[in-house]
Amino acid sequence: MGVHGLWKLIDKAGRPIPVETLENKVLAVDVSIWLYQLVRGFDSSARPGGSAFLLGLFHRICKLLFYRIKPVFVFDGGVPSLKKKQS
Repeated sequence: MGVHGLWKLIDKAGRPIPVETLENKVLAVDVSIWLYQLVRGFDSSARPGGSAFLLGLFHRICKLLFYRIKPVFVFDGGVPSLKKKQS
């Protein structure tokens, strides 16, 4: 799952940047991480079987589109073992 050793490879080059600096660019988004964050974030407050996380996903997509960022959504496979252990 994923690219082994990727973070070590890009550690020196990786840095946070303001989203507005990506205007008119194409951005690959790991949607599985977004969905995981949103579902976990709404677990305690949302009703069982609810879809509140979809509203969070919609807001994130709208923010990208507001800055004229063209998102390309990537689903990279199954659930990593780290995520399985937390469920």
